[in-house]
Amino acid sequence: MKNGVLFFILIAMSSHVRSQCCSGGVPMSGNVGLPKADQGTWQFSLNYDFNNLDTFVTGTEKLNDNSRRRETHSLMLESGYSFTDKLSADIFLSFVRQERTINQFGNTDFTYTQGLGDAVVLVKYRLLPFLTLGGGLKLPFGKANKTRESGIPLNADLQPGSGALDQILYINASHQLSDRPSFTYFGTGIIRFTGVNDDYFGQTYEFGNETQVTIGASDRLTLGSILLDPSLKFQYRKSSADQFNGSDFPASGGQFLFINPGLSVAITPDVSYQVNISLPIHADVEDAQVTPTYRLNTGVFVKLTRKAKFNQDLIDIN
Repeated sequence: MKNGVLFFILIAMSSHVRSQCCSGGVPMSGNVGLPKADQGTWQFSLNYDFNNLDTFVTGTEKLNDNSRRRETHSLMLESGYSFTDKLSADIFLSFVRQERTINQFGNTDFTYTQGLGDAVVLVKYRLLPFLTLGGGLKLPFGKANKTRESGIPLNADLQPGSGALDQILYINASHQLSDRPSFTYFGTGIIRFTGVNDDYFGQTYEFGNETQVTIGASDRLTLGSILLDPSLKFQYRKSSADQFNGSDFPASGGQFLFINPGLSVAITPDVSYQVNISLPIHADVEDAQVTPTYRLNTGVFVKLTRKAKFNQDLIDIN
């Protein structure tokens, strides 16, 4: 009974400070899924993601309120291996730090959590040369029961993990121009069916199901001996309301549209550095929420292709 009363108090307070950014804070849905590669290829991606949320919105209207701010720092490692030219698997791991600042009545309340985030295992199959389908699981690696020093439970969206097993569906399509093969159109869709955390401080909590669609284009340009791959993407994300003990959680769920310009620089044929920024174009949220102001993502991508065996090389030569 005591825990139930405490949670209702927290719900009433958090309805004014929520920021529905993602499950447990880690931006997994927009980062999973490495590029298609030939058989025997290892791929690695190490990225730092900074998400700044200090735009207060109710419905579609921005409010003149700068008393609340959220920041998420994520270090993300993704590794993938191509078993055949069509079948591959990716593993996504993360470490996350989340910060929340509330300035009211001359007082500042600063809260942070950090730790391992949830992991993702994704299996992909290249059905057609331009079409890849996949499915996977988000595994509850991150802690979902962190508290303040006083012992008061922290909101679910401040936890490093979600405490639940999610199902993920993945689809990617791309097309190269015949008269300019370096220019590529692409689209990616990700649907995440969330599971229920049955042990959220004696209560149940479920993040809302999420759908994300990304469309864009990229090209390859040369600057002297340097290879540059500029890109431009538009991302649409929709999440349903979270569920607390089977009821909609206040100030959760919404629709978002972002524009995402990016640039990749090839250090070697198999190593590249990338940076991109995500800027909001439109937000339509339930109740009032702190929404993304901008997101910066940067990191290194490495591709290792398995070399042919020495004996096989001799056979081919003969």
